[in-house]
Amino acid sequence: MIGALRGAAVSKLQFAPGSRWEEALIVEKNLPPAELHAWLGRFKDSHIGAEAFFEISGTQAFIGARLAFSPAVGDEAARVVEEFLSRAGFTVRNFIKSAEKISGAPLFLGEPDFMELGLVNMWQSFGSLPFWKKEGGAPFARLNAAILRDGRFAAHLPAPPAVEIAWASPLPHWLGVCLSRGAGGKYFLDMAAAEKFLTKDAAFRQGVSGCAKFILSGR
Repeated sequence: MIGALRGAAVSKLQFAPGSRWEEALIVEKNLPPAELHAWLGRFKDSHIGAEAFFEISGTQAFIGARLAFSPAVGDEAARVVEEFLSRAGFTVRNFIKSAEKISGAPLFLGEPDFMELGLVNMWQSFGSLPFWKKEGGAPFARLNAAILRDGRFAAHLPAPPAVEIAWASPLPHWLGVCLSRGAGGKYFLDMAAAEKFLTKDAAFRQGVSGCAKFILSGR
């Protein structure tokens, strides 16, 4: 699944003050560019979060980064949105290149720093569930044990659940994969999908550090 990530077409972008995705500006193809410029003009936070959503093999996923905000970063966000709105074929690769331009260093290198489970655009209000850190262990086994300790994710959920694989440097950045089933405003965590992603997907056949290698394929 992750091997084709960089060439995947982006379906929407979103930007948030800090990590408050509940307040995100969602950028779809019908967004008037003036709305983004007005949002950036009102921006007061020290950091801005940016995410790109896409689909791989029928699975919804997203990639994101949190950056120190500056006028230059605001200008780059506007440029990325204008490129996304103006042409077809805006890909994950384009989004990553923009983030790397700002960071001045490649992203998704080496072993991830942590993994956690949360709800899309409710990461703070619902609360995330960290389940893996660099000390290792099988990711799916760690996830299963964490869910047994925290029953919130075993019931109906108000938004799609997703696993995030996160790196802390050169700036916070992450890959998220939605692991949900359900409709009509009710979602459930799909543990079969979680097991496939964390234990059977090619990205994890060589251990968690293999994830970065597959993300970077075709660079």
